[in-house]
Amino acid sequence: MYKYIYAIALLMCLNSNAQTIIEGNVKSLDNVIIPYCSIGIKDTKLGTITDENGNYKFKIPNNLDNKKIVFSSIGYYDKIISINELKANSIIVLEYKTTNLNEVVISSKKMSEKVIGQKTRPFLTFSKMFDKNVPTIEQGSSFPVYQQTRLKSYNYYIIPSSKFKKITLKLNIYSIKNNIPDKSLLEENIIYKTSSTGWQNIDLSKYKLVFNDLDRIAITLQLVDYEPLKNTEFIFGLSAKKTFSENLLFRYQSQGIWEQSEGSFISNLEISYSKNKDEKDITEEDNNISDNSDTKTLIEVYKNKENARKTDYGKRKDGKYIDLGNAKIYFEEYGKGNPLLLLHGNSGSISDFYQQIPFFSKHYRVIAIDTRGQGKSTDLTKEDYTYEEFANDLYKVIKYLNLEKMSIIGWSDGGNTGLIFNSEHPELVCKLITIGANLNPSGVNEKIINDFKKQISDNLTDNQRLTKLMLNQPDITSKQLSHINNPVLIIAGSNDVIKAEHTKSIQELIQDSEIEIIPNATHYVPFEQPKKLNELILKFLKK
Repeated sequence: MYKYIYAIALLMCLNSNAQTIIEGNVKSLDNVIIPYCSIGIKDTKLGTITDENGNYKFKIPNNLDNKKIVFSSIGYYDKIISINELKANSIIVLEYKTTNLNEVVISSKKMSEKVIGQKTRPFLTFSKMFDKNVPTIEQGSSFPVYQQTRLKSYNYYIIPSSKFKKITLKLNIYSIKNNIPDKSLLEENIIYKTSSTGWQNIDLSKYKLVFNDLDRIAITLQLVDYEPLKNTEFIFGLSAKKTFSENLLFRYQSQGIWEQSEGSFISNLEISYSKNKDEKDITEEDNNISDNSDTKTLIEVYKNKENARKTDYGKRKDGKYIDLGNAKIYFEEYGKGNPLLLLHGNSGSISDFYQQIPFFSKHYRVIAIDTRGQGKSTDLTKEDYTYEEFANDLYKVIKYLNLEKMSIIGWSDGGNTGLIFNSEHPELVCKLITIGANLNPSGVNEKIINDFKKQISDNLTDNQRLTKLMLNQPDITSKQLSHINNPVLIIAGSNDVIKAEHTKSIQELIQDSEIEIIPNATHYVPFEQPKKLNELILKFLKK
């Protein structure tokens, strides 16, 4: 059963040399106004919204007549129409969206309660301002949530220097895909009005927002209306803090591209939740609130390295060496089936895959390799390392084992080696999975690069050749990537040291590729979220 609404637009085609101004009014068939309907042109900054009375005004440059306008409102299917069609017929029909609600299952036991996010305003903050003339702008942050979560309230901080009599804000909630907002999770508009600054509380309990099977959600705000103080310049902004993670979200209008920047809003989410038995608890660090997130990561890595050393992976009695003349490459084999090669990261070893080998060996012939000069593999050369050399070593191992076709999982440096090998020998690769790979050093977080430089200058590194490798390489070109014609899965953590835009560029340069950003993870996804990672890769390999 469908219900229709009409966007009854009163066109004022006030044509100048530069633009056309369209004024309209959005109503339902039974003459009920539709407030805060988003109107935008895809991948541009051009957009507007209807006000609380359903009225809008849209200025469109005349050189965009071939573009499409999207009318979008919660509870209705989007309506896409060309600008010329809108001029010819100002009546827009939106189809009511019928929602087949899946049963939301919440444990019958008493739910726990928690505040996720920044509970207090720190001493050092900065401001994110809103433009009173652009009501389409959305700004916000993302939050980790449990697999069974009910939202109770959202709290945020308006900077004390804001000056207004009253403002009207629209709150938006989205699911997350590849670390950016994806689909709206709302079935009705959430509007909040205030006349004060400082901490604000938006009660969400009355909206019955209960979510299953989500790892993270995004919450954004729009300034949709305002009333200024008399004879005073309007100012409105939210308080934020600096973090290394890119948790400041920005979008110019509903059909625009999401942008991310370093930092996080001073905000928090009050929830009720039921935690699964094997589900990790959410800590302040998980939401990038703590300044000690780097320390937390190091502790996590250390614990996993210790756990790996307690296994026999990387030191099996049946492990073998291949003599390449100037190096001996060590490898171990597990399981039966099609070959699946595992390539570890810089200064790593086979044992780093201690949570992947037992999983994948049930499905494949797993061949885990220690890279030259790392793990149990030796190296007699003195020259600087190159990923091309590592790729050539891999080729020799494959020829020694008489492998005709194989898939490869490469983590960090192993991913870089995998990309180069795949580009040089596309006929040998079935599928490639990279985790935290990069095309060149510019794709790595500047803080990490500076740390590497300091390690070199202060002689603090155990293996300068391996550190120099990360500072100076790789140098993988788009031409090289164009040689890859097999399916490739590009994986990174949401808080990876590899820049998000760099990871996306790798995916865009490989023809048959897809990208997955793992929420609440760093560069050490195989350590931090092995179950999710393993299942994601297996699904890709089985396609």
